[in-house]
Amino acid sequence: MNGEKINIDELSINTIRTLSMDAVQKANAGHPGTPMALASLGYTIWQNYLKYDPQDPQWPNRDRFVLSVGHASMLLYSLLYLSGVKDSVTLEDIKNFRQLKFKTPGHPENYMTPGVETTTGPLGQGFANSVGMALAEKFLGQRFNRPGFEIFNYNVYAIGGDGCMMEGVSSEAASLAGHLKLSNLCWFYDNNQITIDGNTKITFTEDVGGRFKAYGWNVLHVDDANDLGKIGRAIETFQNTHEKPTLVIVDSHIGWGSSKQDKSSAHGEPLGEEVIKATKKFYGWPENEKFLIPDGVKQNFSENLGRRGSKLRQEWASLMARYKETHPDLALELDLP
Repeated sequence: MNGEKINIDELSINTIRTLSMDAVQKANAGHPGTPMALASLGYTIWQNYLKYDPQDPQWPNRDRFVLSVGHASMLLYSLLYLSGVKDSVTLEDIKNFRQLKFKTPGHPENYMTPGVETTTGPLGQGFANSVGMALAEKFLGQRFNRPGFEIFNYNVYAIGGDGCMMEGVSSEAASLAGHLKLSNLCWFYDNNQITIDGNTKITFTEDVGGRFKAYGWNVLHVDDANDLGKIGRAIETFQNTHEKPTLVIVDSHIGWGSSKQDKSSAHGEPLGEEVIKATKKFYGWPENEKFLIPDGVKQNFSENLGRRGSKLRQEWASLMARYKETHPDLALELDLP
């Protein structure tokens, strides 16, 4: 922008970042730093790997995406909006972030916002929920899959941070996932080394990767949260790992590109109008534009996630139609309320 050519990936990622900054600033409350840091990660998962049809967010064999770090909700809301998830977040909802009667509460609520797989507020809760989702897929596959009819084979992706890793519920869930060898489960640990009170060294110095190896997980490391290639290779490694769950440790910079980068002040408060203007300039963004959706961004999501997801869902529906003819008793059981 500003006369410079920006590729569609960068344009889409910066749209997620700027929507998050603008929404938190307008609400005068929220957490802008993590969506800015993890925009590339969220974008890569959704655009290139998530098996998900935005027009049918309840499709039974969809991949699940869980934002365990629920205070970074604007990351998820931006993805839901740009992906065009049916009956979900609109631009008006984003402009009214954290306001009553809109689909964008401070933490995601699954009963309120289509596309939110589970309510996440208490840290670690989403990680634990994702283990249940992965276990459910294994159970469903064992119960209903038959030769030539792989009805259930979805993956579960979850993002969490230092706060999630400090909670006991994450440790217990991770231990169970390793014991059960839930190879359809991938956690991304946002290793930004910042909490609301300062550097994580104040309270949290353990070897997270070592702990998860002891649990029986495959542990990977992406040293740059903005490197789409490294993120993609990590996800592909997960998809080709068949005997254990995967943890991807992602090194990121909270408040990326702003003067508050790597500072606790980027965590749980608006950046401020002047900081936002300077950050947008760094992104090559119009400094005075708010809630800008550049031409081509929504089309980019539609042509990638939307087209891929629609094709996969239709193929699954065709498979289910044949399944009902071949295994009517099992199909009837699947349809029970």
